[in-house]
Amino acid sequence: MILLHWALIPAAPPARVTAAWLELLPEQRRRLLARGLGTARGLESLAGLALLAHCAEYRPLPPLSRLEQGPGGKPCWSNGPDFSIAHAAGMTVCAVAAPGMAIGVDVEPAGAVHSKMLRLVTSAAEREQIHSGSLSATALWTRKEAVLKAASAGILAAGNVEIRGAIGHHAGRDYHLKQLDIDRNFVLSIATTAPASGCRVVHTAASRLFDAPRIADRRRAP
Repeated sequence: MILLHWALIPAAPPARVTAAWLELLPEQRRRLLARGLGTARGLESLAGLALLAHCAEYRPLPPLSRLEQGPGGKPCWSNGPDFSIAHAAGMTVCAVAAPGMAIGVDVEPAGAVHSKMLRLVTSAAEREQIHSGSLSATALWTRKEAVLKAASAGILAAGNVEIRGAIGHHAGRDYHLKQLDIDRNFVLSIATTAPASGCRVVHTAASRLFDAPRIADRRRAP
């Protein structure tokens, strides 16, 4: 069972709240994130990690302090489930996989991607899916990105990902794809290395994303 948690990103929290969240992170990630918090990108990254912490309310997870740097810079736990974080246009999402499964998630505003933007990274068969109306260009792109994240591959490998309906193929491996309709203004895709039995979708209100009282509880996590 996949856990998919999403929230709209609120305005930057007070400095004391930001500092408390940073204290929960390993030193290296704390330093990197602290340097970027003056930008929208930095706030998005912090929001994604806060959302990951909220996932622990629904599934046992290691604390944020045990996060490590995985392949391609992707945060991970050495003794926990795989997860993937994405954000776009004010939304952040976090997908947590079942044990033994790799996962990738991507989200984009509906209509944000057009077929001409993908001409260098799509095959003739993929372009036909777009032209026939069976798949929008935005949906195709989010599926490619989800596969890349599940594979811990960089964006430059997008042309090596082939999408065939609900299956993505990259580097000799198939990825199982799901497209979730959580908000009509966004397109969200998930890729996993094995079929998922289902997906639990949870929404956190923007006003609770950086909920300060919960920080103290998470600081006591083992």
